[in-house]
Amino acid sequence: MIKNIVFDMGNVLICFDPEKTLRKYTDDENDIKLILDKFYKSELYRDIDRGLKTHSEVIDLISPYLTDSAVCLLKKLYAEECFGRTNMPAADGMYELISELNSNGYGTYLLSNAGYDFYDYSKDIPAISILKGGVVSCDLHLLKPEREIYISLLDKYSLKADECLFIDDLEENAEGARECGMDAICYSSFKDGVDSLRCSLILKGVNIKECT
Repeated sequence: MIKNIVFDMGNVLICFDPEKTLRKYTDDENDIKLILDKFYKSELYRDIDRGLKTHSEVIDLISPYLTDSAVCLLKKLYAEECFGRTNMPAADGMYELISELNSNGYGTYLLSNAGYDFYDYSKDIPAISILKGGVVSCDLHLLKPEREIYISLLDKYSLKADECLFIDDLEENAEGARECGMDAICYSSFKDGVDSLRCSLILKGVNIKECT
């Protein structure tokens, strides 16, 4: 029986779409490609989520491989505007869903790959404020889908794997949860919509109102 629902953050609780964000600031296709390839898709960016580097440190390291305009844009996004506060809007309906799960007696938790700036921007994400707890990758120097990060969440809150359902927008992360004995749903709030998640939860036997 499912007693606990574990949520990923990016593209589940909030939108994380760097390309869409970059296009708000520039129409230079070369700069957009450079930033996506050299920053967001790089192993150095994973070091941010692993808690080994800050955004500023990574920007400095990759600056020689970017145009001056791309460097300025990245610094503007992170140093001046705090990307997480301005460009990661909350998913519609997720606060209400988690509130309902809490009211119905489920444990609700976060399991996210995120850097230390999480503790700044997460204050502005209503759904996170009502979760019962969570684990963030930077604190453990681990990343999904590494087995140890799932086990850390289970151990921290004395949860049984077979009583947990994990929701992530990436199949590889959902599969990582399954390999630890959890059930899992691959879902993206900004592609599927919260009603789709409600339907998936009901099919898993979760006690919530039917989707519309």
